[in-house]
Amino acid sequence: MIKRLATILKFGVVGLMNTVVDAAVFLILTAAGVPALAAQAVSYGCGVLNSYWWNGRWTFRDADRRGGGSELVRFIIINVLVLAGSTFLLYLLNSVLDWNLWTSKAATTVAGMLFNYMASRYWVFGTGAEKNARRTPDTHERRA
Repeated sequence: MIKRLATILKFGVVGLMNTVVDAAVFLILTAAGVPALAAQAVSYGCGVLNSYWWNGRWTFRDADRRGGGSELVRFIIINVLVLAGSTFLLYLLNSVLDWNLWTSKAATTVAGMLFNYMASRYWVFGTGAEKNARRTPDTHERRA
């Protein structure tokens, strides 16, 4: 339990760093006149690079990870999906629903972080031990 909480805390810290990287790049690009959707793609990509580096070397360092090239492929797949979803959501909130750009960006960031955490924990950096734990009945369950 303590180890899981430490992992969640580390993931949260990395997520905050990613958010700062993403927002800073987005701010710089949009202030320079880059269209919001193009700035979103670039800023998100910068956050993704930061995320993979820190989650792989710190957050999930001690886990019995699947690792290798397949981990990187899964990471890229998830982040491409999150990028597509967040870009669509940013467009929807800002251009269709006429929300303020920064409110749209904040809502998009929160939605992307939630999906990314679940996917990273259970699919990208998931461990064999976690998979087995999900298949093993709880020791506190009544046995038939």
